[in-house]
Parts: sequence; structure tokens; C-alpha cells
Amino acid sequence: MSDPMSWSALLRVVGGLALVLVVFFLVLRGLRRMQPGLSGAGAPFAVVATLALSPRERLLLIQVGEQQLLLGSSPQGLRCLHVLPQALDVRRTDSGAVFSDWLRRATARGEAQDRSP
Repeated sequence: MSDPMSWSALLRVVGGLALVLVVFFLVLRGLRRMQPGLSGAGAPFAVVATLALSPRERLLLIQVGEQQLLLGSSPQGLRCLHVLPQALDVRRTDSGAVFSDWLRRATARGEAQDRSP
């Protein structure tokens, strides 16, 4: 009687699994390249800033060439709210730095308050 898990059968299973993983990786890489919004610096437009108004609604400042657009995003879709006559100079901030500044101010206020009954 032959061994059901012979070396050749095991090698075929491992080889098939490796082939499936390679194909999966290549498909994911191809989808990432085709996904809009993730293109590099040569893209015709870019998201300059976003502001969450609620969990499902946000404002987007979009740069298209030399022009900036203020868009509203909601479950019903996108809507152009305003076309800015001049481009805004929006400096990008690190969210960790913003949170650390907020935390420092919040703890400084807490120390100044008297918490006695």
C-alpha cells in the first residue's frame, strides 16, 4: 500500500499553494496601481485637505492644476460647493503633533482648575 502523503504529493500541494500566493500578490499589486487617488506627483489633481463633519460627511479641498475646489462628500455623492478664486496655502500638519499639542493644553488647563469639593 502506498503512503497517501508521499513527497511528490506534498511537493505538489506546496507548489500549488505557492503559485496561488504569487498570483494573489500580483493581482493585488495590479489593483493598487489602477486605484484612483493613489497616483504619484504627476497626477492631474490631488486632495489638499479634508475635514470630517460627521462619520459619513466631509469637506474636501481638491487641487486641479492651478485651481482649487471645495467639495462636499456625503452618502448621496459629491457636490462642488465652491471654486476658490485663489489657491489656499494649506500647510500639512502631522496628526500626532496636533494631538500632542491638544493633550498638552488639556492637561495644563486641568492642573489650573481646583478640583476640591
